[in-house]
Amino acid sequence: MFNDINILNGTLIFPENSRKGHIGVTQGKISQITADARKLTPAEKSIDAAGLLVFPGFIDSHVHIRGGVFSFREDFVSASSAAAAAGITTLMEMPGCAKPASTLQNFLLRVAEVERDAWVDVALYGGAGADNLDQIVPLAAAGAIGFKTFLMPPVRGREKEFYGLCAAGPGELESVMTQVAKTGLPLTIHCEDPVIVSASTERMMAQGKNRVRDFCASRPETAEIKAVERAIRAAGQTGCRTIVAHVSSVAALAMIVKAQLAGVDIHAETCAHYLTFDSDSMDRYGVFARMKPPFRSRVNVDRLVLGYAAGQIEITGSDHAPFTRQEKLQNGTSIWRAPDGLPGLEMTLPLLFRLVEEGRLTYERIAGNTAENTARLFGLAKSKGRLEPGRDADLVLVARLETPEYLKRATLRSKARDCAVIYDGLAVRHKVMYTFVRGRLAYETGNVLPQRGQGRFLQPDSRAAAGSGTAIRNDKEKGSV
Repeated sequence: MFNDINILNGTLIFPENSRKGHIGVTQGKISQITADARKLTPAEKSIDAAGLLVFPGFIDSHVHIRGGVFSFREDFVSASSAAAAAGITTLMEMPGCAKPASTLQNFLLRVAEVERDAWVDVALYGGAGADNLDQIVPLAAAGAIGFKTFLMPPVRGREKEFYGLCAAGPGELESVMTQVAKTGLPLTIHCEDPVIVSASTERMMAQGKNRVRDFCASRPETAEIKAVERAIRAAGQTGCRTIVAHVSSVAALAMIVKAQLAGVDIHAETCAHYLTFDSDSMDRYGVFARMKPPFRSRVNVDRLVLGYAAGQIEITGSDHAPFTRQEKLQNGTSIWRAPDGLPGLEMTLPLLFRLVEEGRLTYERIAGNTAENTARLFGLAKSKGRLEPGRDADLVLVARLETPEYLKRATLRSKARDCAVIYDGLAVRHKVMYTFVRGRLAYETGNVLPQRGQGRFLQPDSRAAAGSGTAIRNDKEKGSV
């Protein structure tokens, strides 16, 4: 018997420590981890990882890929290519698109798109809103990894894209959570209070203000805080496992931590750009820095980093929201009429590694917050999230560079690269050298190895589907939709 691949002499990164070691891979799984190369079964192919960091494959908990009629912005082919080059082996896609995954029919269309186009593994959220309550349990049975809702009305002009995604009215969030709790899956919530945002926005616009800092001020921390209060209260009442998406406010994070200590099943996600950029430094980028929640003050950013480093923020998403440059500029320089979002898929690791270089973050914390915790919270821990025999051989080999390189948006693989203006010229000292997805080499030193359709549609490892009485397993060949 031979291993398929051996990874030799690497520094293996675990959430609890890092250590020198060797990894054997057989039939897409990690078969061995040992400190003694003599105990490693010989392999058909070996990679000498001396001097390289070996991480578990990164899981992006929050991406918007678009696809379908919006494939010109991004599709699963381009997103998979970008992910593989960025060390991301699992994408968790939000349900908002032209045909939102808020109905069983639309969800199954999305599954078919994943299985046709994806190169890396993909899990899909279902939409959960006040207008699709009857679809929540069927979506869980079809293999949704979790659910998403916004505490605001649909975006004007995009109402069809937000069907089954909003719970803005009184009692609506509680109704959504009651249904989601039946499935045992988590509900991820975009937390901004629409009343505060609407009033602040009208005031800023009436004053003729049009800078990034004005947009940020129109969506103040108080809007996030009030919405998080609502989410905590409803989670406590319903018992629904709740994840607050893209936490940007350190005050909101403190509320989440306090609620956890009180026994509420609630968790925080953030994005690397909230740990890096502040509202003042973004002012010069105009519409290319418009996103929600918006950037916060430098004091807030620095305190959020402390919370991330302490493990108070458990999971990490990019909130990758692709648009074309033309779309960002279609209303000129108006900060109020530009679409929201940044192309962050390829930026998470470079930004986190910059924090390591600054001495504010560790490799071990990155492994926990971008892999193990996400797999645990979303029911993927039998196969994903950790360097461990029996789990998928999702491996990322990273080099620390002797001299820095500088990010250039033109080299990105996302179709939204031309909107990645805020990242241009950032110095980085880490580089992904190899990415393996279930033991399959998907990226090697600058070259994505195209294998369209070899990514899997992921479902929670094993659970009873609400209302179906059948077990859903994370196995494309056995019971996938």
